Amino acid sequence: MSDRAADYANLPRAKMRPVRIAFDVDGTLRCNCTDTCQDPNTRIVELFKILATFKNTDLHVWSGGGAAYAWRFAQLYDLPVNQSRCYSKFSAPPMDLCVDDIQETDLASINLIVREK
Repeated sequence: MSDRAADYANLPRAKMRPVRIAFDVDGTLRCNCTDTCQDPNTRIVELFKILATFKNTDLHVWSGGGAAYAWRFAQLYDLPVNQSRCYSKFSAPPMDLCVDDIQETDLASINLIVREK
């Protein structure tokens, strides 16, 4: 919506704020059918790529396996993210939203749990 359209509609105005979103690797981006399977969960990988096209998304990849592990799968799945945006879950900065497979997770303000199990 243009500035004029927002003014015309009398909508509340605010500066656009980036939404920090983290995707987990195992069981979320990566198939968890076996410990060694490296197949992507294609619908979750596609969701990542779709969200990357939005103006105000700040995407990250994290894993309990560490930052290097997260970076390896980001590269393998050709995710539009750089290495500085890959973290260990245990040392990641605060996120607005996370996409994970663990139901009990409370790692972000909003936690979306995938149906992959």
